[in-house]
Amino acid sequence: MQLSLEIKGALPEEKQRGIEAAKAVFAAAGISPEQAADGMFALEGWDDTSFSADEEPNDDDDNAASVWMDANKAAIAACCADWPVDAVRKTTFSYNW
Repeated sequence: MQLSLEIKGALPEEKQRGIEAAKAVFAAAGISPEQAADGMFALEGWDDTSFSADEEPNDDDDNAASVWMDANKAAIAACCADWPVDAVRKTTFSYNW
């Protein structure tokens, strides 16, 4: 399992700082990055079905997706902590299977 963070212009050490921040969010929530990614996948799948009632994620998936989103925010904030506030932050946070 490997997390990656792609932010244009970020130095390797900044990216690593972001990844460590994301790992801390997963640890605090008590779930693995894979579980969080699965929850996000379920949420996106529900979106793809135009929010069909029979495809709605269960509570575990919903909570896991929330952790993924929190980890993403933490990764970006930690990576870009020393950047100017108005810097453009195009990001990709992913879990490599």
